[in-house]
Amino acid sequence: MVSVHDSAVLRGKLNEPPGDFVRAAGVGVHYVRRGAGPPLVYIHGAKGSVYDLMLSIGDRLAERFTVIAFDRPGSGFSGRAAHDGGSPQTQAAVLRAAAAALGLERPVLVGHSFGAAVALAWALDVPGEVAAVVTLGGYVLPLGGPPPWVVALLRSRTTLRAVGRLGRSRLGRPLVDSALRRAFFPGQPPAEYARIAPALALDEARLINDGDDRKSAEAGLGALQPRYAGLAVPVVIVVGEQDRMVPPSTSEKLYALVPCAEIVRLSASGHMPQFTEPDAVLVAVARAAELGGV
Repeated sequence: MVSVHDSAVLRGKLNEPPGDFVRAAGVGVHYVRRGAGPPLVYIHGAKGSVYDLMLSIGDRLAERFTVIAFDRPGSGFSGRAAHDGGSPQTQAAVLRAAAAALGLERPVLVGHSFGAAVALAWALDVPGEVAAVVTLGGYVLPLGGPPPWVVALLRSRTTLRAVGRLGRSRLGRPLVDSALRRAFFPGQPPAEYARIAPALALDEARLINDGDDRKSAEAGLGALQPRYAGLAVPVVIVVGEQDRMVPPSTSEKLYALVPCAEIVRLSASGHMPQFTEPDAVLVAVARAAELGGV
């Protein structure tokens, strides 16, 4: 993948996409492609981007795979689907079309957090076109939705804009730092990630799109849940047992639902195992590729 010295964004130009674009399902999808070998697609979670992979295990995966890191529709530098753009099903359809346009056949899908739901929706819709799925801290089952005050906030674009301005200000930096520490607990976020990720996520348009994702997520996950028992694609579930963002029980429930699943429990990791437990995640990906015949 891109090293910290190769990317214009990492040199401070946060508005310059580090990769290329492909038009798929009417959406301009941003992606970074590196490596050679069988295809692997990485799908980031909420408020994430291609940097979630580029600054973690991207280089190491590219030693074995052709790695494609997509910005989910409406996140990072990708455009947004016009209809129901925040549901995992719609996002899966867009990224599936993007992968086909790039000539990827039977990729291993690695999904983090909400990206895991997108990966599973992809595999459920076209199981013959997916080799295997790896979920990392997957937000893959309904959790009851956010509290009423958060729902009200998500419905107000004016409020979301104000939140973004606060987060980008010096006054809001302690709140951003606290959120990052919670995501990486019990580890610490790398300095480059702490510089780049909030700047992208708190951009006004991206923040509004993330709010739309949150509003669509629970209904989309509710539609996926009864289908998991029929999933015919190998799944390796990676769960950090100290995850403070998505309850580890979510991954345990997914493991019970999916007949062809294996689970990797990381006792000393939280929500970002691709950063904090890279070796274990690489082993999980290799296992998924083996199960998928890759």
